[in-house]
Amino acid sequence: MRLSNPPNGLDATPGDEGAEATTVRHLLDAVGPPMLQVLAAPRGIDQRVRCTVLHDPMDPLPHEPDALLLMAGVSVEGSAAVTLMTEAADNGYCAVVLKRRGREVSALVAEASLRGVIVIAAADEVSWRHLDSLLMSVLGSQGVAAESASAAGDELFALANAIAAVIGGSVAIEDMDRRVIAYSSLADQRIDALREQGILDRRVPDMERNPAQYSEVLGAKGVVRFKEKSDELPRAAIGIRAGTQPLGSIWAIESILGLDAEGERALVDGARLAALKIMRSLNAGNVDLHLREVALLRALDGSLSGSDTRFRLSLAGGTELILIGFAAAFDDTRPSPLITHVASTLSRYVAAYRPDAAMATTSRTVYVLVPGGGAQAAVRFATGAVASTRSIFPVEIRAAVSATSADPTTLPTMRSEIDDILRVTTGQPDLPRVAQLADVHTRVLLAHLADSLTHEPRLRHLGVASMLAHDHQHQTEYAASITAWLGAVGDVAAAAGQLGVHPNTLRYRLRRATELFDIGLDHPDDRLAVWLQLRLIGHR
Repeated sequence: MRLSNPPNGLDATPGDEGAEATTVRHLLDAVGPPMLQVLAAPRGIDQRVRCTVLHDPMDPLPHEPDALLLMAGVSVEGSAAVTLMTEAADNGYCAVVLKRRGREVSALVAEASLRGVIVIAAADEVSWRHLDSLLMSVLGSQGVAAESASAAGDELFALANAIAAVIGGSVAIEDMDRRVIAYSSLADQRIDALREQGILDRRVPDMERNPAQYSEVLGAKGVVRFKEKSDELPRAAIGIRAGTQPLGSIWAIESILGLDAEGERALVDGARLAALKIMRSLNAGNVDLHLREVALLRALDGSLSGSDTRFRLSLAGGTELILIGFAAAFDDTRPSPLITHVASTLSRYVAAYRPDAAMATTSRTVYVLVPGGGAQAAVRFATGAVASTRSIFPVEIRAAVSATSADPTTLPTMRSEIDDILRVTTGQPDLPRVAQLADVHTRVLLAHLADSLTHEPRLRHLGVASMLAHDHQHQTEYAASITAWLGAVGDVAAAAGQLGVHPNTLRYRLRRATELFDIGLDHPDDRLAVWLQLRLIGHR
């Protein structure tokens, strides 16, 4: 298939102002709920945004067309708020941001709707200064992208065109959030409807197969190929990396003749060049975040001293530290999200509510080190972070909150605590979404005991192993009978009722198990050892 009539400006120059202008939609996508919520959008949210204005009600409102007004210091119930919003509309402002703080805003929203002004509610917890900084960083990143596309030689777009010229099909370069950051625009390239939609939306369409495909691409060392499907042409893809750090991916639609050796080399070379260009475009803030992540990872594995950890993470002496971990729950019926996507989503929440925190991502867990605030505040923070992911990922995200410590050298211990908690909560749906060790202490203890029995077979009771083998071979129920009896604390009638047998039958089984397998049930230590082993490796 060839693109003869590109829809809605697909053939436009990548740096064209209309194609690249930042809109309210861009800001909402970047910051997102629960920090920002649209209350009114009479003309839609695809309104251009040029800057933000953090307004002091004592100062005159500046004339800033296409600006976003942050209504700080104004009571949303009073007439002053309506007057300010009206003045903003007269000056060409596209939207206003307010904080409800439990107050009625219907009058303001109604007037804004008449004036064509978008009304956005910000979370009460976030400071105006930090919200302004966050919005400006989004506007700045959009501006950098647009400038790079035009003034810096359209490097990534040119790279996409170069790869497409070799392969013969449309090429898209994506970041880790599956946003299309560059694409080829050759007149005779092979393209399909999904690629067109991705370019128009600047984002890969959400599909059930996405997590598995991206996991395969980012986990492979070279090019990965995907066969043609009913809704898409065959594709070849490769991950973009800086060392071991994933930065994104390149996806090429194959030509009718397929992908040859030259096309594969073009993808490999293109991924290397894309990594260099993406890394060069990182601003100082991103570099600082990366350095903090490296420092936290080293602190978590114990390779940094306490003083180095404080210095690299800007921690004041005596600061109370709390470590929070996030991981996806196990679900055999749904694909697990890539941990990098979980980290990207959580980073927005962390940036909004705890910009002083440090984040680090491993192969399975996202760790967040929070300085100060106390354990209960950390639990509330983790609960909000988990809630912010519910509409994004197909499986639940679970969180674990460590004990507090003012000593950075205890971070490896805190990490072990987090890993223990997540190990049991991500595998057992009946446990809390956000948990501390006290919430799941028994499950963690049993998990460690199970590890000991697995790693040290000599610790297992030989009689229990023989009994389990006998039950399996002869279809008997000695193990189930002893487990029920021990669980009922020796109450034969209760255990027999649970098993659905006569009490005398249970007494016979207990006596025969003792005789056949040399299992002593008279001493409390013996009963405990047998029960633990049956619970952990036989009849949980």
